Amino acid sequence: MNWKTKAPPILRAARRGADAAFSAATAAVSDLVNAEQHRLQGIQRLLASGMPRRIARIPITNVLSGSDYSARIAIGSEHAVADVILDTGSSTLAVCPSAYDGSGDAHLRSTTNAQLVHYGIGGWAGPMVNTRVSFGPGVSLASTSIAIWSVQDTSVFKGATGIMGLAYNGLNHAYNLMNWFAQEQMPASSHPWPFSEQDFSTFDSDFRQLIRKYDIHGQPVAPYFDDLENSGVVANKFAFHTHRSWVSRRAGSDAAIAGDPLNQGIFVLGGGEEQTDLYEGTFVDVNVLDDLYYNTNLKSVQVEGCAAVAAQPLQSQYVHECGSNAIIDSGTSVLMLAADMHAAVAAALRQIDPAFGPAIEQFAASTTLSQGMPMSQLDLAKWPNIHFVFEGTNGEDIRLTCAPGTYWQCDYPAAGQATFQIIGSMPGEGANQSIFGLPLLNNYYTVFDRSLSTNGVIRFAPIRRPAGI
Repeated sequence: MNWKTKAPPILRAARRGADAAFSAATAAVSDLVNAEQHRLQGIQRLLASGMPRRIARIPITNVLSGSDYSARIAIGSEHAVADVILDTGSSTLAVCPSAYDGSGDAHLRSTTNAQLVHYGIGGWAGPMVNTRVSFGPGVSLASTSIAIWSVQDTSVFKGATGIMGLAYNGLNHAYNLMNWFAQEQMPASSHPWPFSEQDFSTFDSDFRQLIRKYDIHGQPVAPYFDDLENSGVVANKFAFHTHRSWVSRRAGSDAAIAGDPLNQGIFVLGGGEEQTDLYEGTFVDVNVLDDLYYNTNLKSVQVEGCAAVAAQPLQSQYVHECGSNAIIDSGTSVLMLAADMHAAVAAALRQIDPAFGPAIEQFAASTTLSQGMPMSQLDLAKWPNIHFVFEGTNGEDIRLTCAPGTYWQCDYPAAGQATFQIIGSMPGEGANQSIFGLPLLNNYYTVFDRSLSTNGVIRFAPIRRPAGI
């Protein structure tokens, strides 16, 4: 299954401030002010310098994790290599100790901060240190924050050796353990890791008790991309060019799969529209409503040949936690639709052809995504396009289309098999929120431009694929 889903409400609460004395409304206003100040400062830096220093075109692949796209970074004085998932649904830069543990790094500066991060299917915890991190040709920061996983749920980050969150800083928080170190007369450093628990669930419970006992609250930390942009290294935007979500196994051998162009992509750091070989036609702009995730307003869904169905708004009780009824998330390898949208799509597909029902029912839950059906039973020419309508920057309708070849992933989990990539919300998830992952992005060259409007916009142009793909 996809390695993660939307972060739980605890992260939203941390974003809005741990001090209960501040109301949610006051915190929301503060967030908007900070976001706008950040955006305007970035524009002023560009005007002063004329152009951003770097636009880096970075190769990415979905081979390591089997789905999400990763890129390579170099860490510390020894240039330790980590392959990090590029995720617009989180904000933390973190690596596993097998890739980098700080040993021999002359640039490492320890801190008193620790991070505890949860995703839909697990999480991790570890110390936060400062060191040099390089990402792409000529892109480097002499000192930036990075976490090292010291205790981890085994279901998270299979294949990749790290994650680079590309969302806003509200999802990147750390716990300053200074009070605990002082009262327990311990060295004032989270690195080396001062905890002995090895099981993540045990650590999670014990750590929560510790931060309550010592009155420790989460504090926001600038993500790596924010550090790059704040330092004037790159402009406040990035872009994805991808062909599929789950890895294609059509090539057979592991070596051939790794080299298959279907499994490769491009990440553009600090740029977007100037890469004219990656797209065709013109861009349409989807409004970003909130700087928690890349929150958008989904207006409706229409299966081609059927009537459009309006999307329900996010319920008021979930607005504080979730922001809006849809997010765009490069770190999710499916379209995880809210209950109303999933039901509408399933009903329309059955209306077009009753035979579609049994084909999609076996993929109704995320736990079945690793199972396949023979491609010989799947005639993609008979399946319709699915159109999702989002709110544009001026409130207008922006229609984005997911083609059958992207909401069905062929040659996965094995050559000659296919899996359906539209599923419903996770059990127990009551919010009307849809998560639009890679199967939508695979149809477009997608630019996340955070310099336009307070929360930014997401720009979509039809993807231009290399010959032979």
